[in-house]
Amino acid sequence: MIQIRLGHYEPCDPAEDCLGRTHIGYREGMTEAEAFEAGRGVWKLKADRVLDQDEVQIINLDGTVVAVATITGITKCEEGRQAIEGTLLTGDPRVGQPTTTPHLSRNPVGYFETSRARG
Repeated sequence: MIQIRLGHYEPCDPAEDCLGRTHIGYREGMTEAEAFEAGRGVWKLKADRVLDQDEVQIINLDGTVVAVATITGITKCEEGRQAIEGTLLTGDPRVGQPTTTPHLSRNPVGYFETSRARG
């Protein structure tokens, strides 16, 4: 699993954002879809590690899960950054709960070894 911790909500210029977003970060009251859109990119990701995982969990600064999605791929953006492509798991029971896998790194992206079996 990959976990992405969102920072504070702030505006951004959609012309300068490879996903065309007008805001990034977390704000109270976001929908799961808004949280996934804010959290899926744009990051310096290790593509092979992303593609080796089944899901991404988006958390806020308090460590509460705000969205969960399956990972279907990645999109290359600018300057060595990527965005995660996936299918939002709307209504996942983890949403609204404290994450069971907090990461203490200052880096907003955490990788947890729960990779799928290969064969």
